[in-house]
Amino acid sequence: MSIVKLKIPVSILVILMLLPLITISCNKDDDQEYSAKELMTFDLNDDIKSDSLESYVRWLENMGTRFALADNRRAVAVKIRNRFMAFGYGNVKLDSFMISKSYNGTTYQLWQYNVIAALEGSGTSDSISIVGGHYDNNLKSGDPFLTVPGANDNASGVAATLELARVMKKNNYIPEGTIKFIAFGGEELGLFGSYNYAGKAKDNNEKIRIMLNNDMIAYQRLADKNGWVVNLVDYNNSSSLRKRAEELGAVFTVLKFKNDNTYNKQSDSYPFFLNGFRPIFFFSDVIDPNYHTINDLAKNCNFEYCREITMLNCAMLVDYN
Repeated sequence: MSIVKLKIPVSILVILMLLPLITISCNKDDDQEYSAKELMTFDLNDDIKSDSLESYVRWLENMGTRFALADNRRAVAVKIRNRFMAFGYGNVKLDSFMISKSYNGTTYQLWQYNVIAALEGSGTSDSISIVGGHYDNNLKSGDPFLTVPGANDNASGVAATLELARVMKKNNYIPEGTIKFIAFGGEELGLFGSYNYAGKAKDNNEKIRIMLNNDMIAYQRLADKNGWVVNLVDYNNSSSLRKRAEELGAVFTVLKFKNDNTYNKQSDSYPFFLNGFRPIFFFSDVIDPNYHTINDLAKNCNFEYCREITMLNCAMLVDYN
């Protein structure tokens, strides 16, 4: 029998989700039943586009530099804020914080900015789910004040965050708890943005259910999707989150999975772990030879691979909401 996937309005699916113990039969497989959440995930994932992801990455790349000490750092944050606003988020804010950082013999004391958009929940839960990635970049050699394209690292993670925000707003998705889409500042200089946010969240007793961090998720050399692997980086408190990601990935993506935690202290998920929250870090399993060079360009990224990881993020957000 041919595979058919039903296109059901998200507003109807939201109502169905509020009714207990309901499952909806779907002809995707003859003997398979899908829950309302699963059907909603299929519906949302249909709208996640590799072309959109590529357009965001090229847009960020074309800003010239996104180095956190450069003069345009606030302008970059404002542009990201305005993109969220264009999707219909009226509550976007620049969450500013001061850093002190020595670089090449000069000490800088500068304002930095996390960009935060929120999709308010239905009120049935006061939990918060966070998805994000850092927008700043750096170079191993050369002058990052002038030019750093930073396509894979980490325009790709910001692109996934933007695309999830766009698709959920477009489809009028209403989660149980609030979903926050965050573009973190100052990651390359010491995880400053995530330390600032996670520390304040702990002080404010925020009920963060999950934190999904996307960092370098668009480099993949293989053309054969059957060989695509994502590294699911977890922490001592989030192995169950990683296992759930594997289960959902088997349903909603073509991805296979590995768990190498070598770099789990080197991205924005780590401060959330230190503050008692459960994070997971999505990371390509392939070493990017363009890392922190001027060759980290959109033309060297695989946006179909990036789309698969973005769809897995979507599945996780819906599953936990």
